[in-house]
Order: sequence, then structure tokens, then C-alpha cells
Amino acid sequence: MEFISAAEAARRWHVTPRAVQLMCAQGRVSGAERVGRAWRVPEGAVKPADLRRSRNDAAPGDERPPVPRRRQGSCDTLMPLMNAPFAPGHAREYAESLPEGPRRDVALAELAYFTGDAAQAAALARPLLASEDAGARLSACLICAYASLALDRINDARSALARARAGIEKPIGGSPLRRPPRRPSWRARRACFCTSSSPRACRPQARRCPSCRRA
Repeated sequence: MEFISAAEAARRWHVTPRAVQLMCAQGRVSGAERVGRAWRVPEGAVKPADLRRSRNDAAPGDERPPVPRRRQGSCDTLMPLMNAPFAPGHAREYAESLPEGPRRDVALAELAYFTGDAAQAAALARPLLASEDAGARLSACLICAYASLALDRINDARSALARARAGIEKPIGGSPLRRPPRRPSWRARRACFCTSSSPRACRPQARRCPSCRRA
């Protein structure tokens, strides 16, 4: 029986050599043998089936739980054209196929910007700045900002970016995001404010020393 190396089998099966080694170690390649630290595969060995099956390809008696999908939410309107797996050359068809609403309006504004029509992109995105959808508002701010830069409108770009930052810091239905407290610099942490020069010998009267961390 003639054998080939794991690298050659990986080239024929269009996988990585590491994947071939794992298949051999799991006993999924019939007739595979290990020689020292390397594996050799029979010449006519067939590539094992992929164990990563989708939910639609699962067997009827398979008891594995289904893979959860992304839940629909306000993030669906956040740059929908950039996050859509449409076929190359069919961006306009995809954008126009969306139902009427903020998601379609944002997609059309994206399409206008990426096709080089910055003025049309800004005109389509400007009404969405007052939208009730957070994702549509943020998308409109970004599109208006970059379109204004292309049109040499620096002040409009700064205003749009400021609105985008304000929308990120204050989400819908909640208070502004709390930033974590700033840690003292390494110089402040290194310095000991206790009466003793040694951090281990700090007196109990010292409170919250940043160096020895004794209270």
C-alpha cells in the first residue's frame, strides 16, 4: 500500500495539515498510520465527512440543541448594507428590496456614498438624524460625517461626529454610560504616603495607602 504525507493529503482535500493530523488522531481516516511524530495517509483515502453540520442537515434523531441565531433588534438598522451578505454587484437590488422604513433609507444612503455620490448620501441621511431608531440615527451621523468630509464641509462633519458620540454615550432608555474610574499613575502607586518608609511597616492609622494598599 502506498502512502502520502499529511501535507499532501491536506493539499488534495483543501484543508490544513493540522486538520488532517486531527482526523488521523481521531481515527476518521481509514488506514492512516503514525510514524514517529508524523502521520501518513493511504494513497486512495477519502476525505472524511465534515462533522460541523448545520441545523437543517441534522439527522431526525439528533438531540443536539439548535444553534441560536442573532435576535432581531435595533442594531438591524446600523449600516445594514455593510452588514449584508449580498452577492457582488447586487448592492442596489438588495437595498431596494428592503421593506419601507429606516433600514431601507439607511441602506440607500450607504449605497449613494459608496458609489461616489456624497451629496446624495448626505441628502438621504440628513432626515434620519431625527429618527426614533438609535441604529438609524447613528448610521445617519456617520454617513453625514463622511459625506461632509468628501464635500469639504468640515463643520458639518464635526457636528455629525459630535451627535454620533452623544448617541453612543447615552443609549436609549438608560442613563449615560458610566466610565470606569481612572487608576492612579505608576508614580502615585509607587509612592507610599504612610509615616513609615517601608510599606510593610505602615501604621494602622494610615488610610488607603496607594502603595501598600492597607486600610
